Amino acid sequence: MKRPRTLRAHLTLFFATSVLGTLLLYGGAVVATLAWGEWRERQVELSAPRDAQHPREDEAGLFDEAFQALGAMALMAPLAAMGSLALGSALARRALEPLREASERARAAQASQLDLRLPVRGNQDEWDELATTLNSLLAEARTSFERIRAFTSDAAHELRTPLTVIMGEAEVSLRRERTPEEYRRSLGIVLDESQRLARLVDELLQLARADANSRVEDTQPVDLYALAQEALERTRHHLTARPPSLALELTGAPTVVHGSPVLLSRLLDNLLDNARRHAHQRIRVVLSPVGREVQLTVGDDGPGVDAAFQPRLFERFARADSSRSTQGTGLGLALSRGIAQAHGGTLDYERADSESRFIFRLPARQEPSGSPLPASCASPGKTTA
Repeated sequence: MKRPRTLRAHLTLFFATSVLGTLLLYGGAVVATLAWGEWRERQVELSAPRDAQHPREDEAGLFDEAFQALGAMALMAPLAAMGSLALGSALARRALEPLREASERARAAQASQLDLRLPVRGNQDEWDELATTLNSLLAEARTSFERIRAFTSDAAHELRTPLTVIMGEAEVSLRRERTPEEYRRSLGIVLDESQRLARLVDELLQLARADANSRVEDTQPVDLYALAQEALERTRHHLTARPPSLALELTGAPTVVHGSPVLLSRLLDNLLDNARRHAHQRIRVVLSPVGREVQLTVGDDGPGVDAAFQPRLFERFARADSSRSTQGTGLGLALSRGIAQAHGGTLDYERADSESRFIFRLPARQEPSGSPLPASCASPGKTTA
């Protein structure tokens, strides 16, 4: 027997088989009941005294009623089969109508835009539940697709800029013989752009890893105060060639949190690098417990972020300087917020008391008393680098 190829044919055959099976079972039970009743009645008559027995007119008609019921079933079975097939086909067609509509919408949708939404009939049935779930997944996929497309476009633009500078500088230098000073200047430009390109690629990789892992799973106890001290020391090395020097302050005490020391160091470096590029005289880092959280604030006395730009401050490749002439890649703050969220924390910005503050909050770790700290601990209080 050839198996049905469509889901509708499967459902129709299943429905018809179920109906016929039920009828046969019911008919068999009726026939058996009738036959048993007649046999029981005959046994009662035979066990009675001979003078009390009533002679039957037709001794051969023992199961007549059962045979009549069986004949009626045999006569009605084909009609029941055709009726169940027709009814099953109609029910299957109605049940599968949303699937057919979803298939037509999927066929018409543009794969590049994922502009697909499955029909929800409002019956609150299994199909509506499935369609609602899939529509939610499709909406998230569309959002991710748009974000990836924008990210790819911005990344291509950012990667192309230093490459264009490197190629242009090399072509100009090779057009004629140059003095050693001119070659040195050109190589300096190529080196600067190459370093910017390497930094950009590194941050793109970090962002890709942050997107792949929504939460950091390989965590360990980390002293956030010690990490801040180390980050301030690295910032101080960057400031040696910048007159006038900035005052670097760190306030707080050794505080242990759960996290990745590499990623948390990167977050601190990004925030301090951003503050270093905008501060006038001072960069201040404050570490303090706030309820069940640890709060680390990086503040500077720079001009602050324009209010109109603040909603886009943590977006990738977002820069307040539309000319993109600043040193940053436009990824540092986005990467820092991604790291904060990967640790179950937050990163926000506020302007208060003529100070720009990036506030990093992280769940506090319940450290057993007497447990040693894994990282080098500094003395609590206030230090100036």
